[in-house]
Amino acid sequence: MFRADRIETPLLIMANDGDGAVPWYQGIELFTALRRLEKPCWMLNYNDDEHNLSKRANMKDLDKRMMQFFDHYLKDAPAPEWMTKGVPALEKGKNDGFGIK
Repeated sequence: MFRADRIETPLLIMANDGDGAVPWYQGIELFTALRRLEKPCWMLNYNDDEHNLSKRANMKDLDKRMMQFFDHYLKDAPAPEWMTKGVPALEKGKNDGFGIK
């Protein structure tokens, strides 16, 4: 947290509320600090899942998001909706934001 201002690399954070190894609120704190500093940062939260994802649907979702994230930053692919607009908490499970607009 004390050196968040030095982070230059776009960051994709996964902080799950069922994580028994790392408190999920630490991910929220880092994400909030980076957003306030206007750094490129995204946070994924898989409700009721663990440090290492155990639910197959969440694993597939994470795989797709990581692929889109790296395609955007390493292959100059267009950013998907979840990266440009986000997915509101109330739309979680209804709108995945995978589309590109």
